[in-house]
Amino acid sequence: MKYLSYIIIRFFVAVFSLIPFSLLYIISDFIAFILHRILSYRSGVIKKNIEFCLPSASEIEKDIIISKFYKNFSDILIESIKGLGTDRQILKDRYQLLNPEILEHHYRNQQSIVIYSQHYNNWEWGALTLGLQSSHHIVGIVKKISNEHVNNYLQNGRTGHNVSVVTMEEIEKLYRTNYEKPIAIVFIADQMPFRSTRNHDVNFMSNKVAFHKGAAIYACSKNYPVYTIDIHRKSRGQYELELNPICEKPKELSPIELTQLYVSNLEKLIKKSPESWLWSHKRFKKEIQY
Repeated sequence: MKYLSYIIIRFFVAVFSLIPFSLLYIISDFIAFILHRILSYRSGVIKKNIEFCLPSASEIEKDIIISKFYKNFSDILIESIKGLGTDRQILKDRYQLLNPEILEHHYRNQQSIVIYSQHYNNWEWGALTLGLQSSHHIVGIVKKISNEHVNNYLQNGRTGHNVSVVTMEEIEKLYRTNYEKPIAIVFIADQMPFRSTRNHDVNFMSNKVAFHKGAAIYACSKNYPVYTIDIHRKSRGQYELELNPICEKPKELSPIELTQLYVSNLEKLIKKSPESWLWSHKRFKKEIQY
């Protein structure tokens, strides 16, 4: 069954690589309709998450967020598959970093940096394109997939072109590896902490919420400048990425203070475009009952 899943993914990657983006988004609209109106995919989780984070929103506002979320989610799904079979130079033109001079400044000074990211708009193309837009070697922290065939395929797809990945289970390798040039370590830090001993409880959407503390501990110990990378959708399949500073000298902060700065920025992004966040994930298991 696991190998069959791998074959199915490879099939869709091959098919989607041949379909132009304009047609792909017609398919995406159909998938969104099926997920929302027919299957009600994770509708209970989505509603509980939105109620938890945006309790003051009206029922009409929540319904609009949910409808737009399914469209965003479907776009990310088909873009992720399409990206694995598309030339990275083509993707780079659709996924542009607006201020690469920030990276170049640190690279000239031989400084590695930490970049916080989040499940907001299309985060998947970052592994495929950021290495082409930076002199830093990009190191992405990813979660290992239980299906070994799929995991190896995705990791190989994300590796190369000045990018490598390290799984959360192998995070100690990051501390031991000596890279030949400055690195930019990307942590997607808004997922649910998988161990209670590896989180900070910080203020998020007027609640106390657990967030991973590993990225903050690493940044503070290394004193690497810290940025968020905010992903804004210009139109379907067209994104602009913006690096925003969080802290130039994180050793002057505690890890929990650094985590709070990241979380406060995430909160601003969600309030700006709530449909762009991944509401279907059981993000708040510690805080609410699903």
